[in-house]
Order: sequence, then C-alpha cells, then structure tokens
Amino acid sequence: MISPAPVATSAGPILSGKRAVHLARQVGRFASVQMLVQLVGFASGILLVRRMEQADYALFTIANTMQGTLNVLADMGISIGMVSIGGRVWQDGHRFGELINTGLRLRRTLGSFAVLAVTPVLYFMLVKNGASLTVTLVLVGAVLAGLFAQLSLNILEVVPRLRSDTRQIQIIDFSGSLARLAVLVTFAFFFLNAGVAALVGAATLLFQYLLLRRYASGVVDLHANENAEDRKAIIGFIRKQAANAIFFCLQGQITILLISFFGHRNGAVAEVGALGRLAMIFTVLGSLLTNIFAPAFARCHDRRKLRWLYAGIVGGVAALSLCVLGGAILLPNQFLFVLGPHYAHLQHELVLMVASTVLFMIASTVWTLNASRAWITGSWIYIPFTLATQIAVVPFLDFGTVSGVLTFNLFSVAPSLLLNLALSYYGFYHQEAPADAAA
Repeated sequence: MISPAPVATSAGPILSGKRAVHLARQVGRFASVQMLVQLVGFASGILLVRRMEQADYALFTIANTMQGTLNVLADMGISIGMVSIGGRVWQDGHRFGELINTGLRLRRTLGSFAVLAVTPVLYFMLVKNGASLTVTLVLVGAVLAGLFAQLSLNILEVVPRLRSDTRQIQIIDFSGSLARLAVLVTFAFFFLNAGVAALVGAATLLFQYLLLRRYASGVVDLHANENAEDRKAIIGFIRKQAANAIFFCLQGQITILLISFFGHRNGAVAEVGALGRLAMIFTVLGSLLTNIFAPAFARCHDRRKLRWLYAGIVGGVAALSLCVLGGAILLPNQFLFVLGPHYAHLQHELVLMVASTVLFMIASTVWTLNASRAWITGSWIYIPFTLATQIAVVPFLDFGTVSGVLTFNLFSVAPSLLLNLALSYYGFYHQEAPADAAA
C-alpha cells in the first residue's frame, strides 16, 4: 500500500527533494495507469456513438443523463461530509466503519426520494423522444439498477481514496472498464441498442461495487454501528447543500433537458450526447483530482503548504484544460473524426462544448478542494448568481439548436467558477487552520 504521509504533507517548493520525487512518481504512476483506464472507457463510449443509430443513442443519452441526476440528488453533501470527517478518522478501522455505515444509510434514504422525483421525468422524456413502452421500461429499470449499485459504490470509494490506495482504485476502475468494453464489443456484432447499452452499464457498476466491498471489508469494520455524531454532522452538510445540489442537477443536465424539449431535429439530442463523449478527455484529470490531490488536500493542516498545494493543483488543471481547448479550436476535424460521419459537421458546436467543459473542469477542481476542507459556507449564492446570468442571455439564444443550448451552458458555468474562487479565498483567509500541524 502506498503510504499517505508524503502526499499529505507535500506542497510546492516547501517539499524536500525526496518527498517531491515521491509525489511526482506517485502521480506519474497513477496518471499512466489511469490514462489506460480512461482509454478503455473512451473506446466504449465511441463504440456506442459509432454503432448505434442516432435515435437509439438519443434515448441512451437521456437515460445516462438522468442516472447522473439521481446520483447527485442521492448525495446532497454526503460525500463532502464523508471526506471531511473521514480525513480525521480513516486510520481507525472501526471508527471509519461507523462513518461508512452512517453515510450508506443516509445515501439510501435520499436515493429513495430521488427515485420518486426523477423517474416520472425520465419516463416522460423517453416517451417524448420516441421510445416504445417496452424500451422505456427497460431503460428505467437499467437506470434504477445502476443507481442501486452507485448508492453504495460512491460511499465505499472513500475508503481507498483516504488510505491513498491508488493501486486498488485502479484495479477496480480498470476491471469495470475492460469488462464493459468486452461485453459491448460482443453485443456490437449481434445487437446493440439503448436498452442493451444501459443494462451493460448497470451491470458494470454492480461488478465494481462487489469488488470495492470486498476490498473495504478487509480494511474497515463494515459491521460497525452507525455513529450519531457523524449522522448529525452529515445532515448538517445536507442542509447546507440541498438547494445547491438540486440546482446543480438541473444545471448539470441543462443541455440535454433543453435540447430534448425544444430541439428542432430528432438527431439533436444524439449530437449533444456524442459531443459530450469527447469530454472524457478530462477524466484523467478528474481521477487524479478525486483520488490523489483532494484527499491530500483534505489531510494537509499546514497553511503554507496548503496554499502551494492549491496553486499547483488548480494551475495544473487549468493549463492542461486550456491546451485541450486550443486543440479543439485548431484541429476540430481530428476531434470529430472519432465520432463518425453523422457528427462531422459539428465544428462550431465542438468548440462550444470543449470551452464549457474546460470552465466546468476548473470550477469543479476548485469546488472539490473547497469541499474537502468544508469551505462551503455561502455556496447557495451560486443559485441566484447563475439564474441572473441565464436570464440575461435567454433573449439572445435559440434553444432549438445545438449551438444555442451549448452557448447557454457555457454562460451558465462561469458563475460557478467565480463563486468557488471566492469560497477558496474565504477558506484560506477567514477560517482557522493550524500553522504547524502536519497531516
């Protein structure tokens, strides 16, 4: 197992030479394997784009989008509490087990309410976009099955992350991605539609959950009772984040929702979904952030080191993201080639999609770091700030076109970035942080 100590206390020029080399090697190992994992996942996504008819891919896009919505609604701040509290108790297997089981119970409770709220919307969107009753029921069933696995999967993922067991994280990710690709390739030779793709995705999540639970049971007491203090603290996070999470669900899926309801063409939903597949370029960065940098940021208690760590993470993500945007602007045809001939005409839309993804990636990076330190006071301001921006641009956009909804999405992301930067400033300069403690 990789020792977490060097990561937790490492930052910028303050690092000793050995610690800097250790951190660089850890990041390099993780990034290289993660690139392979994401390449397999990217291949699965492109296989679906190229082999499925546009009408089928549109239905799959809607189902996949709404499953993401359900997963966010079933969280509402629980993950913030898990990382924030877990950063203090992860070394005690029994105490960590209490936190895990407390989080699992709350996730399942919120998940039940999310299903009741979202399932009718999912049903309506599928039917509106031409799905038969049979296909609709299959897709709804696949989404709910996937959510069942995700409710536990997202909680148990905290265990290897806070233990800095990146090897185990990658084994689970790679096993799931490879299994999904293998099954999809097999079905591609016989029969591949939205229902099959959604069911394979749900089965993959269940497979990853079983692998993760087996690992977690070996290092954490999963039979521990729930902890009342943890429950109270996490509910506090939920109350603070509920409105923000609900609004984030709408914003995160805004392009699909708008084009589904207002699109002038049947293929518009598929085009937005296909372009979204190219955003998987950023998943390696996202995995590094979630599995290495955010846990290290959560465990670090030295204020000076924390500043260097923050600057390095945010600056690195921003630089790499802008390089991808430059590539999309200069070489759009090369990006679109992988999607196939049905989507080769989307050069302008490609730039809009990548630009909004870049802004979202940077904003998500800042948010993840803020959340790992519980620097979320005042995050509700995001809602009126975003709504004001959207109202201002509505008269100038056509929501029936792909470029119209993507432009709307681009403007919608900007307030999140600005607010999260402000929360970081507040966290660094107005909240207590021990100056000499080491993680």
